[in-house]
Amino acid sequence: MADVVAPERASSEPRSTGDRGSLEVADRVVEKVAGQAARSVPGVATTSGGIGPLGRGYPRATATGSGLRTTLVVEIALAWPAPAARTAAAVRDEVTRSVERYAGVRADAVDVVVASVDDTAPVRRRVR
Repeated sequence: MADVVAPERASSEPRSTGDRGSLEVADRVVEKVAGQAARSVPGVATTSGGIGPLGRGYPRATATGSGLRTTLVVEIALAWPAPAARTAAAVRDEVTRSVERYAGVRADAVDVVVASVDDTAPVRRRVR
Protein backbone atom coordinates (compact mmCIF):
# COMPACT_ATOMS: atom_id res chain seq x y z
CA MET A 1 0.00 0.00 0.00
CA ALA A 2 1.33 3.45 -1.00
CA ASP A 3 1.96 6.13 1.56
CA VAL A 4 -0.50 9.00 1.39
CA VAL A 5 1.09 12.43 1.72
CA ALA A 6 -1.14 15.36 2.58
CA PRO A 7 -0.41 18.52 0.61
CA GLU A 8 1.09 21.39 2.55
CA ARG A 9 -1.50 23.75 3.87
CA ALA A 10 -1.32 27.30 2.68
CA SER A 11 -0.14 29.62 5.38
CA SER A 12 -2.41 32.50 6.28
CA GLU A 13 0.64 34.76 6.35
CA PRO A 14 1.65 36.30 3.02
CA ARG A 15 4.98 35.26 1.61
CA SER A 16 7.69 37.88 1.29
CA THR A 17 7.95 39.59 -2.06
CA GLY A 18 11.31 37.96 -2.69
CA ASP A 19 9.63 34.56 -2.63
CA ARG A 20 6.93 35.54 -5.12
CA GLY A 21 9.15 36.88 -7.88
CA SER A 22 9.75 40.36 -9.21
CA LEU A 23 7.85 43.02 -11.06
CA GLU A 24 9.19 45.10 -13.91
CA VAL A 25 7.13 47.93 -15.36
CA ALA A 26 8.40 49.05 -18.76
CA ASP A 27 9.22 52.74 -19.23
CA ARG A 28 6.75 52.81 -22.12
CA VAL A 29 3.91 51.83 -19.78
CA VAL A 30 4.86 54.59 -17.34
CA GLU A 31 4.96 57.06 -20.27
CA LYS A 32 1.45 56.07 -21.37
CA VAL A 33 0.05 56.49 -17.86
CA ALA A 34 1.81 59.86 -17.48
CA GLY A 35 0.46 61.08 -20.84
CA GLN A 36 -3.10 60.12 -19.91
CA ALA A 37 -2.74 61.80 -16.52
CA ALA A 38 -1.46 65.03 -18.11
CA ARG A 39 -4.29 64.95 -20.64
CA SER A 40 -6.84 64.95 -17.79
CA VAL A 41 -5.63 68.26 -16.32
CA PRO A 42 -7.67 71.35 -17.22
CA GLY A 43 -5.63 73.77 -19.30
CA VAL A 44 -3.66 71.06 -21.12
CA ALA A 45 -4.35 70.97 -24.86
CA THR A 46 -4.26 67.66 -26.71
CA THR A 47 -2.59 68.12 -30.07
CA SER A 48 -1.66 65.75 -32.85
CA GLY A 49 1.72 66.00 -34.42
CA GLY A 50 1.47 64.48 -37.85
CA ILE A 51 0.16 61.48 -39.67
CA GLY A 52 -0.56 58.24 -37.83
CA PRO A 53 2.06 56.73 -35.55
CA LEU A 54 4.81 58.86 -37.10
CA GLY A 55 3.47 62.06 -35.59
CA ARG A 56 4.06 63.10 -32.01
CA GLY A 57 1.56 65.33 -30.37
CA TYR A 58 1.15 66.71 -26.89
CA PRO A 59 1.10 65.77 -24.12
CA ARG A 60 3.97 63.33 -24.29
CA ALA A 61 6.17 61.83 -21.63
CA THR A 62 9.62 60.32 -21.38
CA ALA A 63 10.38 58.01 -18.47
CA THR A 64 13.76 56.81 -17.29
CA GLY A 65 13.70 54.34 -14.48
CA SER A 66 14.98 51.30 -12.76
CA GLY A 67 12.87 48.84 -10.85
CA LEU A 68 9.88 50.58 -9.34
CA ARG A 69 11.30 54.13 -9.45
CA THR A 70 11.36 56.57 -12.33
CA THR A 71 12.00 60.14 -13.39
CA LEU A 72 9.74 61.74 -15.96
CA VAL A 73 9.79 64.62 -18.39
CA VAL A 74 6.28 65.58 -19.50
CA GLU A 75 5.87 67.96 -22.42
CA ILE A 76 2.51 69.70 -22.73
CA ALA A 77 0.72 72.15 -24.97
CA LEU A 78 -1.00 74.83 -22.92
CA ALA A 79 -4.53 75.82 -23.89
CA TRP A 80 -4.58 79.61 -24.07
CA PRO A 81 -5.23 81.45 -21.67
CA ALA A 82 -4.59 78.83 -18.97
CA PRO A 83 -1.99 79.93 -16.39
CA ALA A 84 1.29 78.14 -17.19
CA ALA A 85 2.73 77.77 -13.67
CA ARG A 86 -0.52 76.58 -12.10
CA THR A 87 -1.24 74.16 -14.95
CA ALA A 88 2.32 72.74 -14.85
CA ALA A 89 2.03 72.21 -11.07
CA ALA A 90 -1.32 70.44 -11.53
CA VAL A 91 0.21 68.22 -14.23
CA ARG A 92 3.15 67.36 -11.95
CA ASP A 93 0.81 66.41 -9.10
CA GLU A 94 -1.57 64.37 -11.28
CA VAL A 95 1.23 62.51 -13.08
CA THR A 96 2.93 61.66 -9.77
CA ARG A 97 -0.33 60.33 -8.32
CA SER A 98 -1.39 58.41 -11.42
CA VAL A 99 1.95 56.74 -12.10
CA GLU A 100 2.09 55.46 -8.54
CA ARG A 101 -1.56 54.40 -8.49
CA TYR A 102 -1.86 52.75 -11.90
CA ALA A 103 1.69 51.55 -12.62
CA GLY A 104 2.92 51.01 -9.07
CA VAL A 105 6.00 53.08 -9.82
CA ARG A 106 7.29 55.92 -7.65
CA ALA A 107 8.12 59.09 -9.58
CA ASP A 108 11.20 60.61 -7.96
CA ALA A 109 10.99 63.67 -10.22
CA VAL A 110 8.45 64.97 -12.73
CA ASP A 111 9.66 67.83 -14.90
CA VAL A 112 6.91 69.58 -16.86
CA VAL A 113 7.83 71.49 -20.01
CA VAL A 114 5.33 73.85 -21.61
CA ALA A 115 6.47 73.16 -25.16
CA SER A 116 3.63 74.86 -27.00
CA VAL A 117 0.70 77.20 -26.52
CA ASP A 118 -2.47 76.31 -28.39
CA ASP A 119 -4.80 79.27 -28.85
CA THR A 120 -7.36 77.18 -30.75
CA ALA A 121 -8.09 74.70 -27.95
CA PRO A 122 -10.84 75.58 -25.49
CA VAL A 123 -9.78 75.59 -21.87
CA ARG A 124 -11.49 72.71 -20.06
CA ARG A 125 -12.53 73.71 -16.58
CA ARG A 126 -13.08 71.19 -13.84
CA VAL A 127 -16.60 71.19 -12.44
CA ARG A 128 -16.62 71.51 -8.67
